[in-house]
Amino acid sequence: EKREIAAIKLAVTEPIVKVVDYALSSAGVVATKSKIIYLGAIALGLLIPFSILFVLFALDTKIHNRKDIEKEVSNANIIGEIPEVPRAQALLYTDPNERTILAEAARILSANLEFILSEKEKGKANVVLCTSSIQGEGKSFAAMNLSLAMASLNKKVLLVGGDLRNPQLHKYLKIDKKKGGLVNYLMDNNYDWKSSVIKGFENLPTHDVLIAGILPPRPTQLLTNGNFDELVEEAKSTYDYIVIDSAPTLLVTDTLLMAHLADITVYLTRANHTDKKLIAFYR
Repeated sequence: EKREIAAIKLAVTEPIVKVVDYALSSAGVVATKSKIIYLGAIALGLLIPFSILFVLFALDTKIHNRKDIEKEVSNANIIGEIPEVPRAQALLYTDPNERTILAEAARILSANLEFILSEKEKGKANVVLCTSSIQGEGKSFAAMNLSLAMASLNKKVLLVGGDLRNPQLHKYLKIDKKKGGLVNYLMDNNYDWKSSVIKGFENLPTHDVLIAGILPPRPTQLLTNGNFDELVEEAKSTYDYIVIDSAPTLLVTDTLLMAHLADITVYLTRANHTDKKLIAFYR
């Protein structure tokens, strides 16, 4: 009786799952299309890195080599390139007989600069103004090695620390920046600036350095009182070259106040540091 009751209940109750259509099958083997997968993988492998590189290049506005400068300034006179100096090597060209990369670069820079200045009237000292757009472009480094390269040719050279805001020359000479220098003469023209001239390189006796000295409270006023002009004119009677390490032009007006004294201006840019937009300010 129980079996009959269970059979009746099973016959009456509707099944929860119903088969709508039976599955179709084939006798062949079903497999992925490997060629399409390989092509898709290669396409993605090329698309992703190229997309990343495109974005990086599009956002990169730094100067990397001389071609970038020539694109921005078609008539630029590029007188030299100073390569990056390894930390293990000396940062100064102090020996005329050196054959290092820095020494050769400094000689090329000096030779090209002298060629440009050869058109100037002979018999007078040449004033070279070294500047840049912003801080950290190697302005003081280039000015120091340029003056040393000129001195290696037995020329009498005076390197003047004209950056009164952030002087750096004392670091290369390893002396106290509060030592007497240009600022002392600008504040008092009775001060003997020649007593503050430093001969810091034994192998280059014709090379003199006049550092900026103490930080003045009003640099702009000091550069417009006429004392700096008198110093340069007085130095011309003693030296063949006067190299002025000035302040960045984009940050302060100090360089513009002494630009009229220069026979030539050397404008420094640094690879992977200087922005291309700053070249427009130079022009």
